[in-house]
Parts: sequence; C-alpha cells; structure tokens
Amino acid sequence: MATLTAKLTLISSDVTSDTLSISATDSLTVAGAISQRRVVLSTTASAIVTAASYTKAYVFVKNLDAAIVVSLVKANGGDEYMSLAAGEWAFFPWSTAVDLFADAASGTPALEVLIFQAAA
Repeated sequence: MATLTAKLTLISSDVTSDTLSISATDSLTVAGAISQRRVVLSTTASAIVTAASYTKAYVFVKNLDAAIVVSLVKANGGDEYMSLAAGEWAFFPWSTAVDLFADAASGTPALEVLIFQAAA
C-alpha cells in the first residue's frame, strides 16, 4: 500500500467581496496497480475505464487539447457528468458502479487518464 496526498488550493482577491483562500488536503491510501494512459477520443462516446477492472478508485483526467471540449458521459448519447474545456482537469473518487465514458465536441482530442486503486 502507498499514500497519495491530494491537495487543492483556491485563492483569489477579486472573485468575491472578501479575499478567497481555501485549501483542502486528504491522504488517500492506494493499493494495487496504478494505471496511466492517454486516450484519443472522437464524437462517439467510448469507455475510458471499465468498472469491472477496479474496486473503488481515485481518477485524474486532463483534457490535453488546446481548443476542443471533452465530456465525461454515462454512455454513448447519455447524460454528461462533467465537461472539461481545453487544458482543464478533474480529480474525483469513483465507486466503480458504472463504466466511465468520454467523448469530444469535435475532432480527436486526447484525454490523460490516471487511475489509483483505493485500498480495500
């Protein structure tokens, strides 16, 4: 087992009337294989990670394209979980109850995907 430290800091002096300074840190215990890959997407949703391959996990995704929006969706034509503009990223816990699919607004952008298997 290993420890993965996740830290997010949000700072701004002009987004609200008060100065914003929020920091959250968590130590996550990971076990098993860590998967890292780049997935080339299209406008048709494709599975980027299958639920059967993992138990609870932590997922990092980053849209590597400079212009095209990438969406995480339930399945082809399904509801959208989140949309990542050019260069945007997300880190989230995944229960592995469903496969993770992604598609692109156009073209064939790349999505970086890292999966950290949570310790049981």
